[in-house]
Amino acid sequence: MNPLSRIISLLLVLSVAVGTAMADIVENLNRPGSTVTVEQPQALAERLRMPDGVSSEDAPDEGGVEEEKESPAVHRSKGKTVGFRVQVYADNNQRVAKGEARQRERAVGRRFPSMMTYVAYVSPYWRLRVGDFRTQAEAEKAAADIRRAFPSYAKEVRVVRDRINAR
Repeated sequence: MNPLSRIISLLLVLSVAVGTAMADIVENLNRPGSTVTVEQPQALAERLRMPDGVSSEDAPDEGGVEEEKESPAVHRSKGKTVGFRVQVYADNNQRVAKGEARQRERAVGRRFPSMMTYVAYVSPYWRLRVGDFRTQAEAEKAAADIRRAFPSYAKEVRVVRDRINAR
């Protein structure tokens, strides 16, 4: 038996075993009278209560009044559509790329609070993209604004076609 056949046979055996285990779990969960208990750390429970885009540091303390802060808009979409975003950063240097993308996200978010920011890792690149623009002209205008506000980012700022949040 050649190595490829052995690998395929092993994968088939594993898929049957996993499928059987999953079926047993589902059967036990659906059994009449069964009870499911989920335990979670308190910190996780608190994070789950936070709205999207708000960290626990940004939340008001118990009984306190939250001061207004400049922050990126929180936007919940109904779906995705094809449009444009402004790419502010993209790098594959594993040591610094994530931190740099997050640092630029904070800076752009403070300067342009009405624009959504998106940091994503698409192997091997960390990327920061800004906005949800239906037309390329809108995105080009935003890119020009970002270049003026952040001259040190200007060479990297470009308009890219992307799936955007529908409004």
